[in-house]
Amino acid sequence: MATSVLLADFQYLTRQGITSLIKAMPGFELVKMIDSPDQLIDAATLLKPNLIVIDISDKDRELIPKLRKLKENTACSFLVISNSQTKDSIQQLLTMGIKGILTKNCSEEEIINGLRAVAQGNRFFCNNILDLVVDNPEKVEDCEPTNLTPREYEVLELITRGKTTAQIAEELHLSVHTINSHRKNILRKLNMNSPAELIVYALESGIVKN
Repeated sequence: MATSVLLADFQYLTRQGITSLIKAMPGFELVKMIDSPDQLIDAATLLKPNLIVIDISDKDRELIPKLRKLKENTACSFLVISNSQTKDSIQQLLTMGIKGILTKNCSEEEIINGLRAVAQGNRFFCNNILDLVVDNPEKVEDCEPTNLTPREYEVLELITRGKTTAQIAEELHLSVHTINSHRKNILRKLNMNSPAELIVYALESGIVKN
């Protein structure tokens, strides 16, 4: 069954671009596109989509309470595209339980990866968002994908719980060698040097919950 998507985007050009992208993705069905914040709750309540993609800009702050209401009363997943550059605004979304946050600087690949990850119930944040949350002093101009696979997210979550490589291998029914490969790939993709650094990074950024 295809993942049904409700797109709430209030800028014509970005709305058309994301619409074309979603329509071209196998396994996804765009059930409605809305261009007014006033339509959001009614459309989501009526259609009950699997995934809501919503564009939130600094001037659309009235969307936050609507988003919170939907998050509390619907079972759908959310992918937020934000132009905010403040830690507080991003942290507000994380506190609400939003699993996916991108920026408008993200590439087509980033958006596709974000859609797929969130539709599968995984977390997905681009590097700009992660750097903002963890107070990285170096400003990242380009938004490159973290590209963690669903399996890598599983391994990452188990690492943050203090599981050893052998315990993770047993729980996921994989070999120790495979888990070691996943650990190395996660460290490389997130530009981390040690498991301890990775755990702190993952918890502070909201990739996994403590």
